[in-house]
Amino acid sequence: MNARGSRPPWRAAALGALLGVLVASVAWAPARWADVALAAASDGRLRLLQPAGTLWAGSGVLRVAGDGAALTLPGRLRWTLSPDLATLGARLTLQPDATADAPWRATLARRDGGWWLQAEPWQAQLDLAWLQALGAPWNTFGLQGRAHLALPALRWPLRAPAAAATAAPASVTVELLDVASAVSPLRPLGSYRLTLQAAPGAAPTFELATLRGDLRLQASGGWPGGRLQLQGLAEANPDRLEALSNLLNLLGRRDGARAHLRIGNPA
Repeated sequence: MNARGSRPPWRAAALGALLGVLVASVAWAPARWADVALAAASDGRLRLLQPAGTLWAGSGVLRVAGDGAALTLPGRLRWTLSPDLATLGARLTLQPDATADAPWRATLARRDGGWWLQAEPWQAQLDLAWLQALGAPWNTFGLQGRAHLALPALRWPLRAPAAAATAAPASVTVELLDVASAVSPLRPLGSYRLTLQAAPGAAPTFELATLRGDLRLQASGGWPGGRLQLQGLAEANPDRLEALSNLLNLLGRRDGARAHLRIGNPA
């Protein structure tokens, strides 16, 4: 009888049981593992509160922290994660309760010497009232209206491989439609377009422009070092100056029908 045949039966049983435990641990990995991974990848800026379900099909409340404040998005964020054997990666879908749109779909894959996130274009509608969860000054402004978010198709490096230098910058457009404020009787104030630009290894920047309305906003800024910086102007239609005066006083230093917007120390 050879050595293989003389192996005690309990060893095979123990190995089988151990393999079963490992498979079950992965298959039923708790949803809190997603929170751990997200926190590690974002230096603690993104967290999943109240995680439920498993790593592969779960939900949680998304919290975004930065600049001394934390924003908890309304409703729950639901996800599914499944292995993708073709790319040795995974397929991810995200569905926020706050939107009734189709889920956001992405693939995590290893290519060009590193890990990449590839996503389909996605659109969503949000209510601006949730900004009040940020606290001051957003709860003072009491903004109302709709936000239309448009994400382009994306190919983004996750671990800064050498090929990341060839990754195209991402441009995200948010249209703020029929915006109103609790501190102004004028409704709506106007509609605006916020364009965000981001490139691997660079701080995000943004431009704010007016689409239409009696309150004209123009601003630019970014997040160097994780701190928000902004400068620009808010200008009222002279015929609506009385209705907009209180809001202009809150927005920045007054100059007649204008207010100078400034946050941080823009270059």
